[in-house]
Amino acid sequence: MSASRPVVRRAAALLAVTAVGLTACGADRTTPAAAGDATVPSASSSPPATPVATPPGSTASPASAALPWTETRLTGTAGSLTWDVVLPRFTGAPVADEVNRRVVASAEDAVAAARASVQDGDPPRTITGRGVVTTNDGRTAQVLLEVVDSTEGTAHPTTTLASTVVDVRRGRPVTLDALFTDPPAALADLAPVVADLAVARGEPVTAPEGLAPEVGNWATWQSGPDGLVFSFQDYQLGGHGTRSYVVPWVEAEALLTDEARELLVPR
Repeated sequence: MSASRPVVRRAAALLAVTAVGLTACGADRTTPAAAGDATVPSASSSPPATPVATPPGSTASPASAALPWTETRLTGTAGSLTWDVVLPRFTGAPVADEVNRRVVASAEDAVAAARASVQDGDPPRTITGRGVVTTNDGRTAQVLLEVVDSTEGTAHPTTTLASTVVDVRRGRPVTLDALFTDPPAALADLAPVVADLAVARGEPVTAPEGLAPEVGNWATWQSGPDGLVFSFQDYQLGGHGTRSYVVPWVEAEALLTDEARELLVPR
């Protein structure tokens, strides 16, 4: 880190961190996917996914005053593959359609990748998943999607994570280049912080290339009351299982753009 950049206080990180673990035995999208109707249509080819809307009011957000939401399902079958992904569906403002479109696109990406690998005679395979609303405070709407891919007869399923962060007022996604004043330098600064947090959790990083300052390595992120949450894919940092680490605001805030600070840092 250069002398002009804020010093990373790793001791503070280790004391303040609240780690969120997602274990098992992705990212900005611009591809259109409709999600503003009562059900969520699939963009996949025949046989199409079958969306099943949960009755309105059956699921309520703790922050429903910001953007109300219910749940919908993206379901379907193709050969030996069956999928069932539960997603939030936002309403109440024009920006809801943009949030829904991006959440659905993340789920459809996972389904499309699985469908592309299906072959005749494959054993039964299931894709299950859920999108969790992690922040809905009137400034941003954020969803973390966890998808589990299980094939009969394999040692363990594979889990993937994808995040959606949308600026509610401006109606646009918050991307890494809008998050940090200098994204490559910020990611380079954050890598040793995450590595220290991993050691503190007893799960050291054995694949350091997974923390290289590249957008793909850090694309699954969200904000929370304690800091920026970065999630890493199965095997990305070495070993089986996804991981998530919280970089405390004391470490992260100085790296943010003014706009990101306004949107994400707790008031």
